[in-house]
Amino acid sequence: MDDIVSRILDLLGSREQKTAPADYPYHLRDDFLSPAEQSFYLVLRAATIDWAAICPKVGLSDVFCAKSSDPSIYRTATNRIDRKHVDFLLCDPNTLKPLLGIELDDRSHQRADRQERDAFVEQVFVAAQLPLVRLPVRRGYPVAELRAQLLEQLGRREPASPTPAEASPAPPATIATPGSRQAAEQPLCPQCNTPMVLRTSSRGPNQGSRFWGCPNYPRCRGTLKYDEAGTP
Repeated sequence: MDDIVSRILDLLGSREQKTAPADYPYHLRDDFLSPAEQSFYLVLRAATIDWAAICPKVGLSDVFCAKSSDPSIYRTATNRIDRKHVDFLLCDPNTLKPLLGIELDDRSHQRADRQERDAFVEQVFVAAQLPLVRLPVRRGYPVAELRAQLLEQLGRREPASPTPAEASPAPPATIATPGSRQAAEQPLCPQCNTPMVLRTSSRGPNQGSRFWGCPNYPRCRGTLKYDEAGTP
């Protein structure tokens, strides 16, 4: 009996060793989105906030599937989309039905192997009749321009009437002139990376004070404190 108990304890001990943390050397990545992807995501969120949900880094096999009565063709086609992803996928906010794919192209896309991969991915989207937009990595992306481009790809137009939030008037803005102190210090919007404009609060406890506001208001409501020190 003692031998049986010992064997059971040994089995339980070995099972515990298999599930010990040392056997799972996994850590949370700190680069799920690259700096360029993170910057673009903030602009994309502002450009699509009222009509699309954003899914980053989606595997092609999660979006597309191969259909063929020939097992060999099926396996080959399935393997070709395995371990490939699209940078961003825009989906219907209610059903999450895919609407449009977005690829950000940096310098690596100039390599021959990446161009071959990009051409294949484009053909997959064409075959499945899902739009794909390729955009070069840039320092900034105007929200209104990106919004118009994406809606055009989907054959959509801007809503005929604005939502209540969009209908609210924007605070008056002071446009920076080239060479002025304001232009030299003009910061980028923390949400959409667009050069900000100087505004003056027209109401509330800070009435009369100035602040940096996003020119894409009300779609983007990014603000920054304006330093009055040294203002001419």
